[in-house]
Amino acid sequence: MKDTTIGIIGGGACGVAILAELMVQLKITNKQKTTNILLVEKRKELGVGLAFSTDQPGHLLNTQADLMGIHSFEPNHFSSWLKKHREDIRHELKGGNPIDESYTTRRLYGEYIQEQAKHYLNEAREIGLKVEVIHDEAIDLISEQDCWQIKFASGPTRNADHVILAPGTPKPNNFPQFDGLPSYFGFPWPSEPIINGIPKDADVSILGSSLSAIDAIMTLADSGHHGKISLFSLDGLLPRVQPNEESDYERKFLTISSIHTIRRTAWRQPKIKELFRLFQQEAENYTGQRIDWKSTGRKGIPADQLLEEDIRIAESGGDAFTNILYALRYEASQIWDWLSVSEKQLFKKWLGPYWTVNRHGMPLVNAQRLSELFRSGKLEVNSPMHQVTYEEHKNKFIFDYGNGQRHEGAYLINATGPASKVEKMKSILLKNLLKNGIIETYPVGGISVDPDQMEVISSKNQHRNLYAVGHICNGMLLDVNAVWFNVKCIATLCKHITKKI
Repeated sequence: MKDTTIGIIGGGACGVAILAELMVQLKITNKQKTTNILLVEKRKELGVGLAFSTDQPGHLLNTQADLMGIHSFEPNHFSSWLKKHREDIRHELKGGNPIDESYTTRRLYGEYIQEQAKHYLNEAREIGLKVEVIHDEAIDLISEQDCWQIKFASGPTRNADHVILAPGTPKPNNFPQFDGLPSYFGFPWPSEPIINGIPKDADVSILGSSLSAIDAIMTLADSGHHGKISLFSLDGLLPRVQPNEESDYERKFLTISSIHTIRRTAWRQPKIKELFRLFQQEAENYTGQRIDWKSTGRKGIPADQLLEEDIRIAESGGDAFTNILYALRYEASQIWDWLSVSEKQLFKKWLGPYWTVNRHGMPLVNAQRLSELFRSGKLEVNSPMHQVTYEEHKNKFIFDYGNGQRHEGAYLINATGPASKVEKMKSILLKNLLKNGIIETYPVGGISVDPDQMEVISSKNQHRNLYAVGHICNGMLLDVNAVWFNVKCIATLCKHITKKI
């Protein structure tokens, strides 16, 4: 009987986590000597990816260290690694907290992933598992009778019985008309083109106001930029600010039990209105008083004013909105899975922006830096943005926003964040897979997968044994940009593959 070959497309954090988990499960089941692994990564190094290859000190993880381990059931593995290196890396721990609760630089996390990759490649040789690293770009998959043929940009092909898509977070392709302009930067990472391509005294425009935009601002600030920075977004909302210490609030209303009761007694999936009512009850229980919900809206309030209030709230331990949503961390995905497609779409339209800014907050240290930029007049946030065009005769980008207002800028950074729709993701592989029916779009975003085993679902593709993890599963799943959640999904898919071998 021939050996089984597993192809992992993507050698970033998820790809390395898949390698490690597969090795554990294959060795325990004594299948390591009859299995081969192809680990495909187009970059020269494993583990870092775009976001973790940065050297910028202001590029911080937005999750505390004890949740960033890449090993299944060991979320504190990264913080344990930090403790072993505490003397060498203390200057890269931010927030003034104990190591477990600190926020580290993305660079340091990339170093951790690289070290894990090297460790498990060495371990593979020790246990007799053949792992081949291919530094090339996978551009297509062809379904053969009993396997997948992986096509590469360089020309040759390789076969695999099982393939796992772990491409990380593809760049967005939402402003293709600007590609090729030397003054346009289509993604905040890598940071070198921004640092080298924008004069230090130039006024810079940034599309977006979420965490990607914060990283773009930090790139400029860390490199000594002293020109004005103008953000343009649809809602003008900056991420909330994370408290130095997470709350231990215990929910009483917005719980798995209460939501399952709706399913059990009404014989249907829960509705967003019902979940929001439970959230309102929870928030009023948290504050101990009735809340004037109309007064909680954030749109239209100046961003600098909101930021100062959010910093004050974070320094005092957070509020109902941030702490309740963070307390939902481990159950939110189950709740999401219980929603119908139409209710998921309603959530994104109605509550999506508020979920994003509250659930995915920025570290306090970066919020304080933004506050200084606002006070010095070097930072502004403008909304709503209606359109952005480029006038070639001026060599400037033109922004129409607000109530008939207009802004001209010579340099533009696209920091709108990763695309939700697959067709807006800048990836040759995903484009070809979509065109050939190997993957299908999910109405809420990303591709269709079976969340119980992470296997790709496609009505046109009869060949199974194709899996996916990470951002390309957004829509079907919820916390696809969280390391701890992806590691959980990875454990599930590796168990499924190992059983099938």
